[in-house]
Amino acid sequence: MNLVPNVSAPIYTSTAFLIGILLCDDLTPAEQNSLGNWFMMVGQALCTNSAQQQLLNNRNNTANQYNSHIINDNNLRRAANNIKKEVDSILKKNTN
Repeated sequence: MNLVPNVSAPIYTSTAFLIGILLCDDLTPAEQNSLGNWFMMVGQALCTNSAQQQLLNNRNNTANQYNSHIINDNNLRRAANNIKKEVDSILKKNTN
């Protein structure tokens, strides 16, 4: 579904403002209040849904990033051996 038009943010916001002003002329204050609360509820539903989806996407991306950086045992052993060799080499130079 493609309900949101490809227009600039100021134009998009201005049209919402103008529609709100135009609706005020034909509605009683009670109707304006009721309709306004209904629109806010629609907006809250959209915001809540998108926020939860972003949270899940972020958690999934974080998990994927973590999993892609996991070091297996062989790599750890190899790194530890290389560090040990370097330390031994430095100690050997300092004792001579």
